[in-house]
Order: sequence, then C-alpha cells, then structure tokens
Amino acid sequence: MRPIGGLLLGLMLAIFAAGCGIDVAETPPPSGPLPTPLGSVTPAIGGARTALDAALRAGPGVGLDDAPEGYRPAEPPVLLYAPRAVAKVRLPNDPNRLYVVFYAFPDAAAAAEVGSRAASFFGSGPALVQFPPDTRFALNQVGEVLVFAAWSPSATTDRAAAEAAFEVIQGFGLAIPVGP
Repeated sequence: MRPIGGLLLGLMLAIFAAGCGIDVAETPPPSGPLPTPLGSVTPAIGGARTALDAALRAGPGVGLDDAPEGYRPAEPPVLLYAPRAVAKVRLPNDPNRLYVVFYAFPDAAAAAEVGSRAASFFGSGPALVQFPPDTRFALNQVGEVLVFAAWSPSATTDRAAAEAAFEVIQGFGLAIPVGP
C-alpha cells in the first residue's frame, strides 16, 4: 500500500505544480513607479495634440486643455511605461469628463504594433470591467503617437458636446478598431 500512496502523492504534487505556472504570453505587471504625464511633450505628441485641438475647434467648437490633475485609464502593460501627455476636452458644461491620452513611441511601426495589442486589451474583459458598460473607445495612430479616449454617454451632463467631440477624436488619424 505504501508504494501506491507515495505514487499518488507524487502524481497529485505534479498536477498541482503544473497548474501554478506563469502565463509568459503577457507582459508582467510593473514593479517600479508608473510614469506621470510628461513635463514637456515630445515634438510628435505636441504635433498630434495641436492637430487634434484644431480639429475639435473647427468641428464642435471645443478645444483641449492640459490636464494637470492627470488621468490614468485602465491600460495594457504595453502602455504602462510609454511617455505620455494627458489633455481634457473643454466641454462647456462638463469640463472633467472627456480625457485624451497621447502615447509616444520611437517610430510609427512601434506605435502600430502597440496599438494593435492595446486595441485587443480595450475590448477585453479586464479593461471593460473598469469602465461603465456604455463606454465607447477611440484609439488612433498619428505617426509615432497613439491617441486614446474613452467616453461614457451615461456619465456626462453635456452629452451633445461630448458626443460631437468624441466623434472628432474617433476620426482623427488612423483609427485602430477596439475589440477582441
């Protein structure tokens, strides 16, 4: 009986150990401090921000303001350490409801690769549980910059202006479809 009991114990330990593996397919969570918005923006971020501000002024008649209070959306590990700048859309009756995050990368190819991975994340369960159920996402590429915004119609008091601004953001640059 003892050899069989030892064999069963060994088999159970092997099964237990196999179930405790690490998923190496995903980047591990950060272990250091997270980046804050850039003190001075890169030329690429500055150009994308200026162009989006002009598009928002020309369309719905709103613009972008700096967001010194910061804003950190739920984001995938590939975006955690990317240099960034945060702005908010100047909505007349709800100025703190629509934020835009600009992420900088070394080149357009790197931005496209990260954008594809980020789009999958924003359409997945881990991201969706961190936003209201009716949240709409905009993820766009402008050269080596990714532009991200998340807007929830139910969470704004200035819905018409917010929706018009969000539609401009969605159409800015090369749209990256968000989804699984």
